[in-house]
Amino acid sequence: MVKTDVKKKRKKEKEKTKHPKQTKKESEELKKLAGMYPRLKTYGLALIVLLVAYYGYLIRMKTAKLKYLVDPDTFYHFEMFRQAVKHGIPSYFPMAEPPTGIKVSGSLGLYVIPAKAYSLIFSHLGYSELEFFKMWTPLMGALTIIGIYLLGKKLHSDWTGFWAAVFLAFSYANYTKTYAGNARGEAPFLMFFVFALLAMTYYLDDDANLLDFKRSWKKLTWGALFVLLSWLFMMSWQGSEFGLGVLLAFMAVHPIVLFTFGRIRELKKFTYEFYPLMLVILLGALPLTGISLIGYKPFLIFSIEVYFAVVALTAVMLFGENVGLNYSDKKHRFGTVLGVGLLGFIGAYAYFGRSLWKFFGSAYQSNPLYQTVAELARPNWGYVKNVFSIHYSGGAGQDGMLYIFSLLGFLVLIIRMGWKLRKGDITSYKEIFLATYYTAATYLLWTAVRFSFQASGAVILLAGLLFGEMIVAVETMKDTLGTKAMYAIVLILLLLPLPVIGARDMGKMADAQASSEAVPKSWQDTLLWLRNNSNPLDSATSWWDYGYWIESSLLSDRRASTDGGHAYDRRYILADFFSHSGNEAEQDFEAWGLNYLIAWQSDIYKFNAISYLGGAITYGEYKHNPMFMPVGPQYGSSIVFDNQSKTYYVRVAYRNGQVLQYVPDTIIDMSTGSVYQNKQSNVPYVLYKFSPGFGVLAYDKIAYSNFVQLAFIYLNPRNITESMKLRANFKLVKAEGGVNTYKFQPFAVYRIDMLTNGTIENGTWQQVYSTFMPTKLPIGDHTFRIYISAFGRDVKDGTLIFEAYKNGTLIQKEVLARNLHIDHLNETPITVTLSVPNATSYRMVLLQDGPIGVLDGPVKVNGKEVNPSFPIAPGQSGDMSLTAAFRKDYENVNLTLRASVVYYVTPNGGDIYSDKFYLEPHQDIIAYVPVKSLSVKAGDNEVTAHVSVPKDVFDAYIEKLKEKYGDNVVIYKKRLETVFITQKEYVVWEG
Repeated sequence: MVKTDVKKKRKKEKEKTKHPKQTKKESEELKKLAGMYPRLKTYGLALIVLLVAYYGYLIRMKTAKLKYLVDPDTFYHFEMFRQAVKHGIPSYFPMAEPPTGIKVSGSLGLYVIPAKAYSLIFSHLGYSELEFFKMWTPLMGALTIIGIYLLGKKLHSDWTGFWAAVFLAFSYANYTKTYAGNARGEAPFLMFFVFALLAMTYYLDDDANLLDFKRSWKKLTWGALFVLLSWLFMMSWQGSEFGLGVLLAFMAVHPIVLFTFGRIRELKKFTYEFYPLMLVILLGALPLTGISLIGYKPFLIFSIEVYFAVVALTAVMLFGENVGLNYSDKKHRFGTVLGVGLLGFIGAYAYFGRSLWKFFGSAYQSNPLYQTVAELARPNWGYVKNVFSIHYSGGAGQDGMLYIFSLLGFLVLIIRMGWKLRKGDITSYKEIFLATYYTAATYLLWTAVRFSFQASGAVILLAGLLFGEMIVAVETMKDTLGTKAMYAIVLILLLLPLPVIGARDMGKMADAQASSEAVPKSWQDTLLWLRNNSNPLDSATSWWDYGYWIESSLLSDRRASTDGGHAYDRRYILADFFSHSGNEAEQDFEAWGLNYLIAWQSDIYKFNAISYLGGAITYGEYKHNPMFMPVGPQYGSSIVFDNQSKTYYVRVAYRNGQVLQYVPDTIIDMSTGSVYQNKQSNVPYVLYKFSPGFGVLAYDKIAYSNFVQLAFIYLNPRNITESMKLRANFKLVKAEGGVNTYKFQPFAVYRIDMLTNGTIENGTWQQVYSTFMPTKLPIGDHTFRIYISAFGRDVKDGTLIFEAYKNGTLIQKEVLARNLHIDHLNETPITVTLSVPNATSYRMVLLQDGPIGVLDGPVKVNGKEVNPSFPIAPGQSGDMSLTAAFRKDYENVNLTLRASVVYYVTPNGGDIYSDKFYLEPHQDIIAYVPVKSLSVKAGDNEVTAHVSVPKDVFDAYIEKLKEKYGDNVVIYKKRLETVFITQKEYVVWEG
């Protein structure tokens, strides 16, 4: 036994001494290589990140070649950017919410920062405003890639920063807000936020004493950069509250961990160094809200209150022992924190009440309008997978691996923190920050789909941390350099395909997005036609998604009644109009100063939302019943006529092999106009048949709506008179590829009958004109019965005039009726006797008081710029100044404040998530508050006046609504608009 052991020992010694020179040579080479490795890693990774950032920039710039911007909201942001270039901070935008325009709100640094960059640098390099604006967000994206590398390197390791940068460069979640043509503000926010965090880490890592200025100048510089960059990220975007919230959460969580584990010295140091900077950030931001560079003063005040609550908690942690609190062990210390925190929450709820949750009200689907906004929907795994995948096919994410990697990275982080804490080794502030940041981002991500970009920074960092941990583990192995090199090579070979696949797929998606304009050709032609064929003061409306296109100086450059960010109340009213017909659909569009209405056939895909907001369907129908279903071979369906049963039905073949037959109630042949009624239907739909192989199923409740009639240029076969009235008030002036433009006339003749025999009371009447048969009136003396459609408002004390023209010269003018009154919900014809001369053209004109002009500049009260649609509060008075524009000169104009309210009634109760819930929108003009009489000239007019508003201008009316409807009425918005009223000419008929 002893002999055997000796043999083994000698064998081992022999193996150790075998080839000694070769081992030494190999060791020296490896040592030399190992000595070069840190520099290769530092400079090599940095160089690769720069190349990746540049390639990421090129991918994001692919859409810059398009003529128009991609994202609809970005059209508005471009207009604000142009204002910032010319005037500094934007303050007023006349194109939204006519007739008043809007006071520009939000964090206006979103426009000022790029405007300054353009004016100081890029304008001198030959870039146009549009060229620079398109490159701004890709540039922010590229800088963020570099920033995330530096931040990951500082918070964990070079490899964490490297992988985070690579993943961010090809992340779809990040790409969606950083490509050319999408400039909502998220991109500069994340860039400044990442660099602010980088400055924060350098500041906290520097151990210099702040009072020793000779040694602490670097630390002070990093602290100043942290403050400055924090202000910049707060200015960059209205949603930057998230970044401020992360910093406040970190400020609260890290001291609690330090205190719980008895690290009082570190707690004092962190308090001494970090708390003053946060106070400077918060207090310094307050003045910026006064000039609207930061747009969330209430949240900022709330943040200051949270700050002092954390300071109070910290004071308890630092000095509680002096007043008898037991800090002897972790349990007692954590119990103290828990108790104080619970008291703080109770106090906060007592202080704020239910308004505590108002800060989050727009972040989720908290009212019917928000229920229909896709960005506010709660995400599911399918969505998260789509935005955080590495491999994409057909534009859809296939794996969700980036998010899975981040979860694993977070798990590694928590395990490491727990292991260190168990050993009594207090975890670093960097780990606490990463955990806090990721937790906040994850909460936000699963709140609403719109927050995927905000969450992308933390998700990508933690995904990078996972890979950083693996490679660092290899680097720190207690093994030979050769073994570690082998592991490293294997890891690199395993991981290398990930960024390659990501770069390839993201490039393909960017190419696809850049292959065609986001603004369809039919819309381009329509809006450019509108620009060239309408008055510059005209306004138009469509569904709100296209409002920014209408307002854009790149397209029609006209005012829009509602758009993607303004006049939310009008969305309900417009939805009511589109989803109903007849009296139910009539709204006072004249109050908006509306001139044109645009209906787009493709809105069939948005019509569930439109029908729900308009009150045509319940919430259950909105969720489960499609309003329109295209029928055709490309949709897996076909139109079939069964000769035996004389029944039309739609045959649908599903992917699982199931075949169903849907029998609609009514079939309308759009080529012939014929209407066919099935005897026994099994679905509540109407089939519109455009050709033998193609049609559209329309849900019965909206099958004859104004939208169907206007978008498909059709009539309601169940009520021809209703359609005649609609097409009299909305005259088709352009049809372009499914985009139909109508000229709006609030008062219009839709039918004229002539007495052919007998008396007025008992005679025979013959129709001589209708909307669908626009014939000329017979020459001579006749008695006519004239039917006028008053859309959304009554005719009050009007005068109807007949005019005849010969080759453009007026040859006859006759008053047909005075003191004319027509109830718009119960219209009755007027009977006149008229001698019709031989002329080339005729027209009837209604003279009636109506609104004229639009505001064309900011409104000020007592020298302060105010909201033009609510310039002064009820019960207040002041001196008002404004700029108003008119088409021509007017005498005897009355400047008034028009009080109106938009509300909706909920007959089945207020639970918006109940399947039975539905709403009935209303827009009521309550009162006109007289201000001043004046004369105006064509063009811009500067107007000053003293205004005084009764205190109860709204209260009495709203109380009546509450008495009538109880809890089933929701007051959505009150307006007190500056309008000009005078006797106005309405051309109601031309022939």
